[in-house]
Amino acid sequence: MEENIMTKGTYTEAGYITLSEEQLPALSATELHAAAAPDDIQFMTDLMAKENVGRLQWFEHLGFTLQNAGAGVLRCVYMVDHEIAVHSLAMANETIVLAGGRLELAPYTVVRPFVANDQRDEVEASDDQLKAEHQEALGHDSTVVGMEVA
Repeated sequence: MEENIMTKGTYTEAGYITLSEEQLPALSATELHAAAAPDDIQFMTDLMAKENVGRLQWFEHLGFTLQNAGAGVLRCVYMVDHEIAVHSLAMANETIVLAGGRLELAPYTVVRPFVANDQRDEVEASDDQLKAEHQEALGHDSTVVGMEVA
């Protein structure tokens, strides 16, 4: 399984890649059945409610964020560039349609390269090391004990 299917792990000059409806995979009969779960349909119906216009819902374990754009439209504003996220979004699209709504993608969906947790930990450790070196070069203790007040 290739993890970064659209971005290949890199950013574009424009800063982001988007996703169009044509790029969503076709679903099997089993997946269509799963997308039709009554609790999931009710969840999407509630998310699309008029009183939730503007609300964001981060589906962390699925890798995307939906926003209620009003008039029965849920807009995907963020997606992790991973096969599972694209597939999960295709299933969510089916659930949204069954709930009487519509999913909007391009140009609103910002696709971010997937970074595995172990890679993310390495980046954060590297950032922490750079911060410590910077503090040391300035003659500051790198230990933070509270908020700095000007």
